[in-house]
Amino acid sequence: MTVQEQQERGTVVKREKPLVTVVITTYNQEKYIAKALESVLAQKTDFEFEIYVSEDCGTDGTRAILLEYAERYPELIRLNLRNENVGISRNWYEALCAARGDWVCTLEGDDWWLDDCKLQKQMDFLRAHPDYAAVSHTLMQIDDAGNTYGCEPHDPRILGKDATMELFLQGVTYSCTACMVRNIFRDADQLQYDYVTANRSIADFALCMLYLRAGRVFVMDEPMSAYRVAGTDVQHQNYNATHGAVQKYKDFLSVVDASEKYFGCSEYDFDACRLAGTFFPYCDRVKDGGLAEFRAVMRAHLPVSARRRWRGYFLRRCTVLALARVKRGLKHG
Repeated sequence: MTVQEQQERGTVVKREKPLVTVVITTYNQEKYIAKALESVLAQKTDFEFEIYVSEDCGTDGTRAILLEYAERYPELIRLNLRNENVGISRNWYEALCAARGDWVCTLEGDDWWLDDCKLQKQMDFLRAHPDYAAVSHTLMQIDDAGNTYGCEPHDPRILGKDATMELFLQGVTYSCTACMVRNIFRDADQLQYDYVTANRSIADFALCMLYLRAGRVFVMDEPMSAYRVAGTDVQHQNYNATHGAVQKYKDFLSVVDASEKYFGCSEYDFDACRLAGTFFPYCDRVKDGGLAEFRAVMRAHLPVSARRRWRGYFLRRCTVLALARVKRGLKHG
């Protein structure tokens, strides 16, 4: 039973504000936004939630669809229709700051929720564990044709366990877009704004850091959301589809630089984070070509302290991966 149905039957206690705000960010996603909205509207909860949609001044029919939904569900949906395009990071962060709920969830306009009890399951966990700041879960990777590509994250060190800052900086990431997180944005200041929006296209790294700094983050080993990867539909464009490997690497380094500036260089090992984020892109360039350009970016943008550690780090990671491959072969051989 949805909140709307429960309200009609008088089984939900009316609050002055919703317990949860679901933030949806969207830009030129007319083919997908209705599915995203329907997956939120289908949620069965024993609490009230609102949907806050921030549309980043697109050029397709997304806005018309949003207006139609807002007219149909005025008690649930609030819209922010921008007059200018501001980019993913600012659109996302400002929408989070506009949330009225005590807890916040996010959803990108080309993704959708697979479980109509997602919000309830996350709230049940947080009610039972008041010492946690957030609870995340795994995402099923699905393309436009419905092909699946497994779940992320898949590292056993955090599945059904806590994500930690130490593991995160080693490259063991979790999904902040899957999180239900305490509303830490009510007291946001200019420093936090500058940090999250430092890179126009990447805000999730900064948000993951802020959530971990706010308290414990649990990762449910259950794929309750779908992440739409670039697949058979050439019209579907997202960050991973529109940015090349070198640009994505530059963007990654820029958000790590912003994190080091925000948190201070002495508290966390950001060079270890830079190296972890360099390893697999570097291996891809060895395999697929473009290594010379990639190494030029490393020389230009990696701090000297990180470059000095690179050779030893690379050899250790290669050794660990090779030994793991041998062990798997012996196990299945």
